[in-house]
Amino acid sequence: MEQNRINFAKYQIYKYAEELFICLSELVRDDIEEAMNRSPHNLSADELIILLNELFSEHKLVAMTDKRGFFTPTLEEIEQALKEESDFMWKSNNTFYGLTTGATEEFRGLEELYGEET
Repeated sequence: MEQNRINFAKYQIYKYAEELFICLSELVRDDIEEAMNRSPHNLSADELIILLNELFSEHKLVAMTDKRGFFTPTLEEIEQALKEESDFMWKSNNTFYGLTTGATEEFRGLEELYGEET
C-alpha cells in the first residue's frame, strides 16, 4: 500500500469520527462518500481491515458496543464488525469506533496535509 494513499485513508477514518462515534460497518458502504459527506477512504476491504487493526492496536481508535462498553477489538472482531448490518437504533447492537487522545497529534499533522483536499 502506497504511504500517501494510506495516510489519506487514515485521515479520512479519523475525520469521519472527529465528533461522533461511527458504526464500523459504515466504512464499507458503497456510498460512503454520500453517507459521510466526505471523500471516501479508497481502501479495499483487506487494506481497511489491516489499517483499522493497526490503529486499534496502537490505541488511536477505540471500539464501543452497548453491551461491552469501550474495548480494543481483535482482528476477528474488526472483520465481524465490518459485516454488521446497521440497525440505526438508539440502543444499537452495532460496533462503533471513535478517536482516542493517542490519535490527536497524528490527526493534526494529517489535517495539515489533507484538510483542504476533502
